[in-house]
Amino acid sequence: MNINRLPRGCTNVGGPLAASMDKCRTNFMELFSSFGYRPFWPSALQLLESAWPHLPEGYRQRLIALTTPYGEPSCLRADITLAAVAFLASHYAPEQQPLRLCYADRIFKRAEKHENRIENFQIGAELLGWEGEGADIEILWLLLRWLDEIGLDKSILVIGDVTFLNYALAHVGTAIAERLSRSLLEGNLSEYRNVLSTSDIPEYSRNILEHLPDLKGTKNVLEQASALLGSSQYLMPLRNIVKALSDLGYEKRIFVDLSLARELSYYSGPVFRIYASGTSGQEIGGGGRYDGLLNSYGLDGQAIGFAIDLEEAATLALPPSGSHRVMMWCSTLPPEQALKRAGTILSIGLNGEMSWNKNRNQSYESASSRNCEWWIDLGRETVTQIECGKVMPLSQWMREEYTC
Repeated sequence: MNINRLPRGCTNVGGPLAASMDKCRTNFMELFSSFGYRPFWPSALQLLESAWPHLPEGYRQRLIALTTPYGEPSCLRADITLAAVAFLASHYAPEQQPLRLCYADRIFKRAEKHENRIENFQIGAELLGWEGEGADIEILWLLLRWLDEIGLDKSILVIGDVTFLNYALAHVGTAIAERLSRSLLEGNLSEYRNVLSTSDIPEYSRNILEHLPDLKGTKNVLEQASALLGSSQYLMPLRNIVKALSDLGYEKRIFVDLSLARELSYYSGPVFRIYASGTSGQEIGGGGRYDGLLNSYGLDGQAIGFAIDLEEAATLALPPSGSHRVMMWCSTLPPEQALKRAGTILSIGLNGEMSWNKNRNQSYESASSRNCEWWIDLGRETVTQIECGKVMPLSQWMREEYTC
């Protein structure tokens, strides 16, 4: 029996990846909290009766169901947005809206055929119950700023609007519309065009749907789409978002795709995906407007949110940097005295660890094997730069940034 084996589809994360994930999470929570987003820790369990009505069939099939010790049919949390909206509905009066939430937590879903994971680390934010313009732009601007901070400054925001797609499908039979939507979601354009060519679709709708896969690129795509519709009414929210983010310096990071579809049926306006670098790069998350989900909970107003795969983002992000890593040898000092001196050293913004090894040489070798830059003898109050062996007094080292 392998007592170290994890359940299939689960994972432990440690080492450099864990450090990068923690740095990404910390940057995210600090940035969004500074703009009024409150940390949110949802329950890992959701009642089936609460989650089931709000999830499409594709999500329902992937729920991991269980029964609590109290006999309540439940499932592991597969979507944090549902928990956020339920929290708003049960804890806040209308006059207390809007509610801004940010989170970093796990989600659980049955693995699809091409996957082997049932749990994923997710980071995201929700802006719930607002009215008027600006909120869409706010949350997307913060998302792009965070991506810049963690080193993903080549990432691309691909944005569309399901209002446009829904309008194009409004006069198409339900079964045909579902097949077309599913083809777009799966990126299966051959199937999409096959459905178009073999289905009875009104000419006006057909004209829009035939051009739909090609309506992608710069903001000029919005003009082409408006010409097809004969009106810019359905694209005004998307137009405002693209203009504002461009004015904020992100024009080259925005890619318009009016054929963009999202898995969850509750999206009701602008939707988006985030790619690590270019539209052919790795998708790391997405989100959109979901006013309809609020309505299903008996709430008025608008809502927008997103989720990013934290592990994917951290893997692609720049490694943690900016502070030197030190090892501090306690020498013959009593532990309380050694810890006081170590606290003073680390207070200048360094990362370090204690070495309680009584053997001086072994402690130094350990610092080198752990890729520390500095080894500090707390008893003698000296510092050794491991790369070149240069030794200097601790007081001098703390006054200046030393390099070989």
